[in-house]
Amino acid sequence: MEEHIVLLARHLSREQFEVFAITPDWEATKPFTASLQAAADHVTEITPDRRYGIWRQLREVLRMWVQIRRWRIEVMHMHSTTYRGQMVALLVARLAGVKRIYVTEHLAPDAPLPLVGRLIRDLFSKMLDGVVCVSQKNYRARSTYLFTPHARTLVVENGVDPNDFPPIPQPVLDTLRQEYCLPADAQVIGTVVRFEPEKGLDDLLAAFPAIRAACPRAYLLMVGDGSLRQHLEQQAQALGVAEYVRFTGFQRNPRPFLGLMDAFVLPVPVGSMSIGLLEAMAMGRAVVITFGGKGEAVVHGESGFCAEPHNPASIAQYVIEILSRPELQAQFHRAARERVEDVFSAQRVAKVLGELYVSKRDTSGG
Repeated sequence: MEEHIVLLARHLSREQFEVFAITPDWEATKPFTASLQAAADHVTEITPDRRYGIWRQLREVLRMWVQIRRWRIEVMHMHSTTYRGQMVALLVARLAGVKRIYVTEHLAPDAPLPLVGRLIRDLFSKMLDGVVCVSQKNYRARSTYLFTPHARTLVVENGVDPNDFPPIPQPVLDTLRQEYCLPADAQVIGTVVRFEPEKGLDDLLAAFPAIRAACPRAYLLMVGDGSLRQHLEQQAQALGVAEYVRFTGFQRNPRPFLGLMDAFVLPVPVGSMSIGLLEAMAMGRAVVITFGGKGEAVVHGESGFCAEPHNPASIAQYVIEILSRPELQAQFHRAARERVEDVFSAQRVAKVLGELYVSKRDTSGG
């Protein structure tokens, strides 16, 4: 979500827009705020929720109302990791006089919500001028479990800036190989993701012994961190492959690590238009994902492979095919990069959303 917002702020036309941004005053999002300060025209930190207690929330709500009126915001686009929260911010924006408000919820529900939660979220949706979904799958999930007005919903697939992903210089790659004890002839399988239960990382590790048996030069590069770090390390030990698995920890700039990978695997069983996936494709990596389908960046057999979710054998099959066929790997390298440039660029996202902001889209539909 954070990368999406920064890229949008960077690429919106300054001939049409002046970009203002409000982020939470929170230690975890300080790097994001710093990146946004370099991309937007004006940035401030306001936290209109209860993470610091009700009294501070009331003060922050007032600050937000004053700031929006001072800035004279005409269009507000709110972004949320999931489909929860932001009701207070929506009400404040309306009271401050913002005429048009859109929301992008980057993750849609994948199961029915409790009745009260759904009613609250449906009321939230009715108060918006429009909903933006980051993929067709995101739209289908949202419309299944939440009120999603067809006339006021737009699908705008995520994008990245291909210009941000030039080839990594060989000396940098050589240094990383030395630092993580990767042999010069190693075939590197990798992923870049948070180490959390919903990411399918245990499936990737479970696939690795079969990959290693078929491709003896294979190593697994796990870039990221999270609550499952220790569990995954123990799983690698139990599978007898710990010697060939490298855990790098969290990396603020994962692009050099992507440059090492012969195959990038995103084993998320229920995903949609991952920025991390698009970054790997922009780097020209051969990719395997487990959430493919219509509208996704990976076209099976053309710009990568779509394995079955929660199926280590399926993941192993496609990774082995990539590592065993250099010509296929090279084909995927080219096709992945071209797919991002043609369909999933941040420049396209900013253009489409910019047209939405200045359009007279019907906001009366159900």
